[in-house]
Amino acid sequence: MVAIVAAVPDETWMFRRRLFPCEVRRCGRRDLYCGSMFGHKVVVLHTGVGKINAASAVTALLEYYTPETLIITGCCGAYAGQGLTKGDLVLATEEICADEGVLTPEGFRDFATLGFSLLANKSIGLQSRFVVDPKLQENARTHLERFTREEGLHLGIGPLVTVSTCSGTLQSGLDMQARTDGLGENMEGAAVAQVCQQYKVPFLEIRGVSNMVEDRNLQNWDLAGAAENAQQALVALLRGWFAPVLLA
Repeated sequence: MVAIVAAVPDETWMFRRRLFPCEVRRCGRRDLYCGSMFGHKVVVLHTGVGKINAASAVTALLEYYTPETLIITGCCGAYAGQGLTKGDLVLATEEICADEGVLTPEGFRDFATLGFSLLANKSIGLQSRFVVDPKLQENARTHLERFTREEGLHLGIGPLVTVSTCSGTLQSGLDMQARTDGLGENMEGAAVAQVCQQYKVPFLEIRGVSNMVEDRNLQNWDLAGAAENAQQALVALLRGWFAPVLLA
C-alpha cells in the first residue's frame, strides 16, 4: 500500500478520481480515501495546513496502517537563485524543520546546535533534518526525470524547508535559503517526515512550485497549476512503479 498525504483537497483531486473503487473511511477525525490505482492499493489523506495538523493526521494514519511508502505532495514556494520557476517540480532529498530553535544575539540556532533532539527513539536522534531514503529517492528520480523531460518542466532535487511562518519577502527567503540551502519551503513536510521516521515508514516528497519566495504578491501565484503538475508527476511515478506488478 502507498499512502498519499497532502494539506488540502485541491492537491489530490486527480488521485481521488483515479481510485477505484473509492471508499471513504474515518481516520481519527479525518476522511481517508481508499482504493486501487494501477492495480495497487492506495490511500489518500488530507492533513490540513501546518505542522500540527500534519503531525496529528499522519500519526492517526500510521496507527491504523503501515504503508510501504508515504508520499507527501502539494505546493511549495521556491527560493530565488535556485534555478526553479513557477510550475516546476521539486523532489526532496531531505526535509528541514527550519524554525524550531532559538533566536540569539548571534542569530538563529537550531536544535542540532543546541544539542536537543526533535525525535529521540532508541538509536534515532534527529535534531532538524529528515533524510529521504537514497534508494527510494533515486528510484523516484528516474521516473520523474522522464516525466519532466516529456512535459517540458524542470525537476529540482534537493532539500525542502518546513516553516510555521512563510517567508513573505524576498529578503526573508534569501536569509532562509542561505541558512538551510533549501530549494523552497512548505508548512507540513518535516512534520510528516518526523512521524514517518518514528514509525519507520519510508517517505518521499514531490511538490509543485506555486510561487517564488519574494515580496508577497498573490497575483504571481498559481496554486492550481502547481498542484496539477505535482499530481500528474506522481501519477506517472505510480504508473512506473506498479506497471511491473500488472505485467507479472
